[in-house]
Amino acid sequence: MSATTSLKYRLTALIIILALSSLANPVFASEINKNRNRLNDVNSQLNQTRQKITQAKAQEYQLVSQIQQMDSNIASVQKEYDRLDDELKTVSSQRATTEKQLADLQAQLYQTQQDLDNTDAKLTEQKGILDNRIQNIYKRGDTGYIDVILNSSDFVNLLKRMRFLEFIVSQDVDIVERISKTKAAIEEKKLEVEQDKAAVNSARIKLIDEERKTKQLTDAKLVQKTALQAEIGKKQSLLSQTQSNRAACEIAEKQLLAESNSIAARIRQLEKGGSLSQITYNPSGFAWPTSGRVTSPYGYRICPFHGRELHSGIDIGAPSGQAVVAAQDGVVIEARYSSSYGNMVIISHGGGVTSLYAHQSAILVSNGQRVSKGQTIGRVGSTGYSTGPHLHFEIRKNGTPQNPMNWY
Repeated sequence: MSATTSLKYRLTALIIILALSSLANPVFASEINKNRNRLNDVNSQLNQTRQKITQAKAQEYQLVSQIQQMDSNIASVQKEYDRLDDELKTVSSQRATTEKQLADLQAQLYQTQQDLDNTDAKLTEQKGILDNRIQNIYKRGDTGYIDVILNSSDFVNLLKRMRFLEFIVSQDVDIVERISKTKAAIEEKKLEVEQDKAAVNSARIKLIDEERKTKQLTDAKLVQKTALQAEIGKKQSLLSQTQSNRAACEIAEKQLLAESNSIAARIRQLEKGGSLSQITYNPSGFAWPTSGRVTSPYGYRICPFHGRELHSGIDIGAPSGQAVVAAQDGVVIEARYSSSYGNMVIISHGGGVTSLYAHQSAILVSNGQRVSKGQTIGRVGSTGYSTGPHLHFEIRKNGTPQNPMNWY
């Protein structure tokens, strides 16, 4: 066979291979794009579901905190209510005591007034007797004394009669003086009782006012406690509904995650026979994806959105708009927006190694594009679940997160 003939056969074979390739590649491309579209849809639903779970957890946390605060408030209100109730009981007891004292003093005052009236009547009666006796003696004048003298049998009898007359008058005077003293003592006692009654009544009025105010405060605390208990009931009902919704979302999340993993596996299977299989992994080392220092390392941490979780990459602090570069040669397999990662780029570097660049303000590459190590692929931003401008950077091996610092 001549060299010309051999060259013709080779050209013919090459044309046939290219023709077959042109027929196969559209079929391959269509299948992988179809699965990628399905994966994007599922991942979008998965991100939305996770966002709902995150929102539910945040709402649960807020509701639990509010319920705990209300429980604390109720305990505080109950403590103040108990204190006021004890104070009310004390004041009511003191008021009842003063009421009894007042009643006793009123009875004592009534009895004293009776004694005073009786003594005054006796004094008036005795004074009348004395006045009558004196008037009789005055009217009879010397005649009275003459009768005493004439009617006396002897001088001794005369003296006896004179002394007896003086004794009677002296007794009447003594009786009047005693009654007068008794009346003065009763009047003094009456004044003391009236003063005691006035003092007790003043204390009673103060206690009644204090009792009224304390009861108003006690009733207000009871109303406040009832209102807090009603609000807790509403919060607990809402918490129960939120927990139920979160449980449903978590079930959906597991189903979507399983579907996502299944589609991803199918894409990997398709990629083994496609253009990505031609990528050769370069072990010479990765380029730092953007200028800045690590602000959050790889590993478990407390996430502001999800609580404790695995931080599957590193965060690099950088200003918004700063260039983000490819860490190694590869092909872009994802360049889209994610609700959690924000503007995200994933590059396949071959050998099952991929790198991920998240929260970008802009994406400058597209799916299927080949990129070189150090090539600008986007800009630093704060999209998705982000608390400020930075680059979230991941390296995965066969889909499993790796510590990026071990690759430098």
